[in-house]
Amino acid sequence: MKCSVLLAWCIVISFNVIGQSSFITLSGKVIDAQTQQSIPFASIYLKAKSTGTISNTAGEFILKIQQTSLRDTLVISSVGYKTVSIPIPERDRTSLAIYLVPAAVTLNEVTVDAETGLSIIKKALAKASVNYDTATVQLTAFYRENIWLADEELTYNESVLDIYKVERATDKFTDQIRIIKGRKKDIPHSQDIQFYYWMSNISNGARGSLGDDLIQYRLLRLNPLNPENFRYYIYEYTETIHEDDRDLIIVNVMPKERARKAILKLKFFIDEESLAFVRIDYQLSPQGVKYINRHGKGGIAYTIMSKVIRARLDFKQINYTIHYKPYRGKWYLSSIQRHWDVVVNSGKRKMKDRPWTADMSLTITDVNTDSVKSFQEGNIGSNLSSMNNLVSKDADETFWENYNIVKPVLPDSLRQTENIAPPKNKPTIRVSNRQNGFTRADTLRGKLSPLRTCYDVTFYHLDVAVNLDKQSVKGSNAIRFTVTEPFRQMQVDLYANMHINQILYRGQPLPYTREYNAVFITMPREMKTGSQEEITLYYEGIPQTPDFSIPMYGGVLWDKDSLGNPWAQVVCQGSGASLWWPNKDHLSDEPDSMKIWITVPEKYTEISNGRLIRKTPMPNQQTRFEWYVSYPINNYNVTFSIGLYEHWEDYYIQQQNDTLTIDYYAMPYNAKRAREMFRQVKPMLQCYEKYFGKYPFPRDGFTLLESLYPMEHQSGVCIGKITAANASDTNPLLWHESAHEWWGNAISCKDLADMWIHEAFATYAEALVIDYRFGEEEALLEMQKQRDHVSNKEPVTGIYDVNHIYYDIGDMYSKGSLMLNTFRYALNNDSLWINLLRNIQSHFRYQTLSANDLIGFINQYTCSDYTYFFRQYLQYTTIPTLEVKLQQKGADLLVTYRWQADVENFQMPVRITTSPDRFTYIYPTTQWKSMTLKNMPAESFEADEERFYINTQITDN
Repeated sequence: MKCSVLLAWCIVISFNVIGQSSFITLSGKVIDAQTQQSIPFASIYLKAKSTGTISNTAGEFILKIQQTSLRDTLVISSVGYKTVSIPIPERDRTSLAIYLVPAAVTLNEVTVDAETGLSIIKKALAKASVNYDTATVQLTAFYRENIWLADEELTYNESVLDIYKVERATDKFTDQIRIIKGRKKDIPHSQDIQFYYWMSNISNGARGSLGDDLIQYRLLRLNPLNPENFRYYIYEYTETIHEDDRDLIIVNVMPKERARKAILKLKFFIDEESLAFVRIDYQLSPQGVKYINRHGKGGIAYTIMSKVIRARLDFKQINYTIHYKPYRGKWYLSSIQRHWDVVVNSGKRKMKDRPWTADMSLTITDVNTDSVKSFQEGNIGSNLSSMNNLVSKDADETFWENYNIVKPVLPDSLRQTENIAPPKNKPTIRVSNRQNGFTRADTLRGKLSPLRTCYDVTFYHLDVAVNLDKQSVKGSNAIRFTVTEPFRQMQVDLYANMHINQILYRGQPLPYTREYNAVFITMPREMKTGSQEEITLYYEGIPQTPDFSIPMYGGVLWDKDSLGNPWAQVVCQGSGASLWWPNKDHLSDEPDSMKIWITVPEKYTEISNGRLIRKTPMPNQQTRFEWYVSYPINNYNVTFSIGLYEHWEDYYIQQQNDTLTIDYYAMPYNAKRAREMFRQVKPMLQCYEKYFGKYPFPRDGFTLLESLYPMEHQSGVCIGKITAANASDTNPLLWHESAHEWWGNAISCKDLADMWIHEAFATYAEALVIDYRFGEEEALLEMQKQRDHVSNKEPVTGIYDVNHIYYDIGDMYSKGSLMLNTFRYALNNDSLWINLLRNIQSHFRYQTLSANDLIGFINQYTCSDYTYFFRQYLQYTTIPTLEVKLQQKGADLLVTYRWQADVENFQMPVRITTSPDRFTYIYPTTQWKSMTLKNMPAESFEADEERFYINTQITDN
């Protein structure tokens, strides 16, 4: 299930542990003085410090205070009550009873219309940058999560967190989170394990809680505090209440009728003097319940698991409370309480509307504004795993040492657990990118100099022995080429850490020099245009290993399988094949065919590309696996995977009754899971045949294998490790890597700057499979999820001629995919769109191409110039904004609109509502146009942001 209502629709303080004697512990209960009822979520904090906690749902609290703070004052407050201040006791107290008196309510004596409520909200937002610290801060927090299925407890976990928080307004999740200490109850489920595992885990509840901070994330598309959404709500001032030394203005916010984007009902408590938001209560509106049940369950991941488990979850309501507190003249997040009410239905288990509830509490216990630094390691802010999977098992109360927590409602009976040492710092690796600049080494790697363009590679014969113990390779590569321009000197590539033993031409050694990772070879005479030549390089060395903290920093993975046996794989996209074998390492030049011979210890299986021709016994109990690739192949696709594999074969009948061989490889202990997972392969191939044409490498067959890391190696597609969590017959990662057989392998970019041609189409292919199997609505939900992954920090298109890859490459996947989906709906002709995809494949098959080549073909095929469209999405970090001015004229609506874009004459068609819930195409340009919509209320107007990756800026006149 997704982690945040708004964000997902979906801490680097160094602590020196101080001895127990340096602290006193206070615990007790906060009580309503009139009713004698407990007061939940009351704030208990030091007046002069940032230390504090809150009471639990039973009103109970526990607070640890340093001895050096005993002269401070303990403050207890809760909205609607008078604040109490008391001296701090000098020793531990375990049964404090603190009574709060309800605050007086000041009723307004005049009628205040709804506009006044909105004006208060606008004024409070205008002062947000003054009231809230816009610099980065470090917070210590306590997080607790408890999930129940009816009367059966599923999950209980709690943790102390470090949080690096950027308080300024944003529409992207920017917080970093690190677990200092965490624990959970061990709640075993011996039966129906997959069902209970699904029921027991929600996506990173700490991240979701922070993502629901309405103040920080007020620019999110559906946040009622986003000015774009004021038009969908009624903002009504209701009353002012007096709380000790401050008056709190209360503003109720309710959805307007028929406003589809009004998903919440809210109550704001605003400090009258400073106009700071003190507390926000909110829940779903009826439209919000519909919205979260469509968008907030987890997209295709939910759909997949729902079908696998044969169970359905439906949200009934959510209730959130957010508190903010002052510290040193600024306001900070204090706590977020989240409660979900869901029902579970499963005919298989005879469950009908079985209640499922989740309570998540995040409490800030300390604030630090000095020497704030972001995390270099340990950040789980981008990790969507459940907190239950991220923390360790049981511990007793001393486990928390001197960290402040929220007191459990029930007695703490958890056992002591072992501390985990912080990760060690890794040496810094300099990478070339827009920020760091580029070097001569980058030019040598990325540019087509005359020393490269003078020859065209036609064939490689790679013959390598792999030493699993020494993690090294040794062998040769024969390079056959056609001379395109007369030359005496040529460039090949091999990383500088790899040793060249000799280079031979017709049996004679050749002289060479090396500069960075380039090798310059001098031929014995001038090579003539059109001649066929061949050189062989003999080499050895220990290839670099990947660093997955740096995008595309590849190498050879040396690992162990689950039984402790050696397991190795090459992953070198971006860094390049020359990190482990010598070649002309530029994407523009692919051999027409290739032999790959890999020698390994005889008990292991080795999988490369193409078709396995034979296995040849070699001396010293070695076996040589001899593969032949009968099609062009780009260098980074050339690979090996070595392990104790189980192998089986299958066949797929393609269009026109051609038979495609399929080879599967998996670890023997995962063979059963793999067979279940691989059931989806034939339906996936059917889908890709529909949209892209026949499988492009039928002579070589289609091979799919379990691997250390997922990678689209041509005719040897690696899908990563198979686990209980991913071993279903619906696996988007498998779809993505397989789609690269068409996008990236059958057609390849000439320069890494255009690698979006590989990744955007492969990511979009995931949505096509979802559409093919589950329908358009599910596919659109998947596209909406992709919006959350776009950063828009750098253009999708990289820098040419420098092998530019070490940057935030995520946008070439998500933004590129959203661009393609937008283009599909801009065409408004699915038959044309499908034929275009198929014709791109047939026109460029087995070729390398540039973005300009592809865009030129699209323009030619569609008989329209869409260069403006691709330039906007690929070369700029902003996306087009549809500017709209609305003027209600009785029952009719005057709509004035235009595109705001970086590219001149941007003119993409787009869909808007021309009557409630009915969409029609309009054709905006960068010039203002107007239209009148009959019987159309302003709050029902919207642009179709589900199908079009755009922003909409609407103002009411």
